[in-house]
Amino acid sequence: MRLGARIAGRYRLVKGPVRGGTGEVWLAADERLGRPVVLKRALLGGDDAAFGRLRAEARALARFSHPHVVTLYDAVRTGTRGRAASWLVMEYVPGGSLADWPPIPAAAAARVGAQIADALAALHAEGIVHCDVKPGNIVVTEDGTAKLTDFGAAYRTGGRETITPNGAVSHTPAFAAPEVVVGRPEPASDVYSLGATVLALTTGEPPARDGGGPAAGDAGEPLAGIVAAMVRDDPAERPSPAEARALLDEAAGPAEPQLPLHLVPTLDGPSGGLAAADADADWDLTGGSASTWRKGTAFARRHPRLLTAGAAVAAAAVALALTPLFSGGGRADQPETDPSGTAAAASLIGDPRTADPCALTAAAALGRFGDTDLDDHYGNFDRCDVVVSSHKGGVVDVRVEFDDDAGTEQGARAKAAGRVRVDEEPLDGDECARILRLPGKDAGTAIDVIAHQEDGGPAQLCAIADVAAAGATAVLNRGPVPRRSPPLPAASLAQQDACTLLDARALDVVPGIDATDPDVDYARWGCSWHSTTRDIQVKLRFDQGQPLTAQDGRPTVLGGFPAYVEPDGDGDGSCLARLVYRTHPDRYGDKAVETVYLVVQGEAPAKQRCSLATGLAASAARSLPAPPRSG
Repeated sequence: MRLGARIAGRYRLVKGPVRGGTGEVWLAADERLGRPVVLKRALLGGDDAAFGRLRAEARALARFSHPHVVTLYDAVRTGTRGRAASWLVMEYVPGGSLADWPPIPAAAAARVGAQIADALAALHAEGIVHCDVKPGNIVVTEDGTAKLTDFGAAYRTGGRETITPNGAVSHTPAFAAPEVVVGRPEPASDVYSLGATVLALTTGEPPARDGGGPAAGDAGEPLAGIVAAMVRDDPAERPSPAEARALLDEAAGPAEPQLPLHLVPTLDGPSGGLAAADADADWDLTGGSASTWRKGTAFARRHPRLLTAGAAVAAAAVALALTPLFSGGGRADQPETDPSGTAAAASLIGDPRTADPCALTAAAALGRFGDTDLDDHYGNFDRCDVVVSSHKGGVVDVRVEFDDDAGTEQGARAKAAGRVRVDEEPLDGDECARILRLPGKDAGTAIDVIAHQEDGGPAQLCAIADVAAAGATAVLNRGPVPRRSPPLPAASLAQQDACTLLDARALDVVPGIDATDPDVDYARWGCSWHSTTRDIQVKLRFDQGQPLTAQDGRPTVLGGFPAYVEPDGDGDGSCLARLVYRTHPDRYGDKAVETVYLVVQGEAPAKQRCSLATGLAASAARSLPAPPRSG
């Protein structure tokens, strides 16, 4: 294999190879999606059955998305029998591995350990055991996120089937648990290896079974006792990954420790580094290099949280909802391709009524900040919320919302994240926002990711917003937004056009409004009209939430629909009228309602504002289809 060669017609080899016992590793350019990837050649020869198992496991791992696990995109095969080669296609992490690093402070080692323990908890919940956790198999991104990589030795619990079918389960003796050495790995084995890894990070040396290497006590306080528990000989006496994560997170403390400088961009593979000639080079997609020192990497603080087994399973289930790209997989959510096989500029959003905003929420990753509760019946149909309740008190609402008119705030910092541009807005009181700007056919459409302090605090709002934005960005960089399942029902307000509910005759009661020139919200689920002669506006949108009561305003009936009118219900100088259109069960079996949310706001006296709001809500009610039967 040579530089410049194309694998499977789309991956151009631009750097490498790094060779080791289980194959060779290259940096490649995915010319179809325009991103760097890592290709690892597995030693399978022409064995069709072995490649079938490899492809099946690659697809299973590709569906698994976790912030601290390197993503395995696919497995491809080239050549014919006798000259066949099998390749794993993986995420490229430019920050390099932790192999051969000098000793780092205990807090930094604990932070790394907590992040990898988080990954292990999610992997074990899916029946995947890594079997080779060590510094060389932990890479760091340029923003300081630690990720577990190289699943060449991994296997699924129960069947003992290795991810890469290369015979007996392999391991690295210095980091392997006693049961792995004798060929009987189990989930607790990964905890042992992680404990040995944390020890190695603090001492700069791998542990040794003959007593010649560092012992747990060499990790220093407060890590010594934690490491000692993790490397107990009896697997049943070791903490679970979730317990280890909580202990390590607490040991890291509130500081944000700096890791030392490093120069080794490491590929996913057994060698843990590049050839010596390239040890000081940053890889790029042109085959050139630039000698560049990187600054030390900071690890962000997380709230300690002891996950139950059920919570870990739920978190893994949410992570599995992120959709991969498979070559030739025939999935409806793949990017469209033309006959030449190049990627077409397909819309990432597609039909706005079928795109699922909840598929962009990072509920699993947000679990590090507290208990999470997904709410898809709060606000308009263009949003989905995750409510994060910290064990230390305080509630944060994380909103992911489609937006076709998102402006850029002064002071926002823009950065590229694959095909998406992320505008990082500064903290604004009790809110921190990240705006994801979409390319191509979706230009002009944005996805707002907003962390809002609802109660208690203060919380790490921008850290929470960053995690949520990273989860949404990961989905977008893998293909179109997944569709709603089940789809929005035909009886839903989501199937209506909010802008047609008020015509010129209805709006004529407000001087200076041009009914033909509204400001239109996403998917036409909301519209607003502004008077050109007076400081007054009319806003109409759809809304969802819990059933309304007299506490939500004066009850009445408008156009056959239950309604509630509330002075100042949308802020000072407003009057809010809500029509209850449909009652139905939410995802938890509780009652939820869909409402028409109408606001008159401006300089008019309070009594006049509410008179206008009531009249306009009645006009909107007459434009709606007959009320559906409650369900």
